[in-house]
Amino acid sequence: MPSPEPSIFREKALKKYFRKQEQNVVLRLITPPVFACFWVILLVFCAGGALAWSIHVPVSVTGQGIVAQQAMGNSSQEHEVVAVLFFPPNEQAHLHVGQPVNLQIGPQGSSVTSSVQQVNTTLISPEEARSRFNLQGGLAQVIIGPSVQVTVAIHPLASARVYVGSVCAASIQTGSQSILSLLPGINYFIQ
Repeated sequence: MPSPEPSIFREKALKKYFRKQEQNVVLRLITPPVFACFWVILLVFCAGGALAWSIHVPVSVTGQGIVAQQAMGNSSQEHEVVAVLFFPPNEQAHLHVGQPVNLQIGPQGSSVTSSVQQVNTTLISPEEARSRFNLQGGLAQVIIGPSVQVTVAIHPLASARVYVGSVCAASIQTGSQSILSLLPGINYFIQ
């Protein structure tokens, strides 16, 4: 019988090799500094989400109208200058007396801040609005469908009389919402 060939490796080296093979090896996927960095990033995202949840932005509806004179009380001699605004019927539930209004009057865009004085609950047709407010030319194009009529007082009265008959655009703040609700799809989960 042939004798086994001598190994080119030393006996001591082979034993050491086999001992290391039998030991359990713990696999290290990430180092401790990277692991800590992931926790810091997670905390920053959570803090940013909490901050975004707490920040609210105003919600407003926009409409157009005209500047007109309206009799004050029972006296037909005293008039006040008001903006008569027209909004689509679906916005009626959001409009209430006392809400803040930003008006842009005329083509130059003179800005006036006021509040809603009156909200009419009955809808007004375009034809009725044209006849009631004597709308002609470009002013007649302001109302194109059934509308909710909102009245806003314009102050100071002395300078407001100059704008009677002008077209105005208005933005009425109706509430506020979380900034997170502006992200697509998030609004579904917030409500």
